[in-house]
Amino acid sequence: MINDCVFCRELNGSRDTNFAERYPEIKSRVIFETESLAAFPCIGQIVCGHFLIVPKSHDCTLAQTQKRLSNFEQELFLILREVHLILGFELNDSLIFEHGALGPNDGSCGIYHAHLHVLPSTSKIAAFELYNFQNKDPMRNLESLLKNIPIDKPYIFAGNMKEGFYHTLLEEPLPSQTLRKAIANQLNTEQWDWRKSQREESMLSTLRKVTNI
Repeated sequence: MINDCVFCRELNGSRDTNFAERYPEIKSRVIFETESLAAFPCIGQIVCGHFLIVPKSHDCTLAQTQKRLSNFEQELFLILREVHLILGFELNDSLIFEHGALGPNDGSCGIYHAHLHVLPSTSKIAAFELYNFQNKDPMRNLESLLKNIPIDKPYIFAGNMKEGFYHTLLEEPLPSQTLRKAIANQLNTEQWDWRKSQREESMLSTLRKVTNI
């Protein structure tokens, strides 16, 4: 656990978090977990059901988590499959993306604990149009993609299980929430800045599917 990491604090039960500030009556937003990973709805949901997958131990990027855990692929697929079943969505229809930022010098949203974004029912999004990705031909396998990303380089990737994933190793800082904004533009919504979000009905709706709130 790292004390100045908001996700580390949240996963260890602290109420000094962005989530607890907005939802003080809810003890935890975790909707599924494995030995090493946890899934919970995202603050500032771009679409209903938008959730994150994070490592329970602190890593800056999922590329680091992949190389640290021998059973990472099994746990990742399990948590993706089970959360989609719980929420009633199809895995192949979800956009999956990460900004693998190592720290403030890489831009991002100010949270430097690895978090994979999963956006259900967004198969209409053209992932290759979200950024000027280095690979023009998508990599079909998410696990292979993460294996090929160095742990000491910031990166971004986006795609889905059906059509594959596009990625880029970043040479310059990425402006905050770049992919979130690009996705919102394709969906014709202005709801992309998580910092402006307060209490969200979509968050509560997601949690109601797995709890008694």
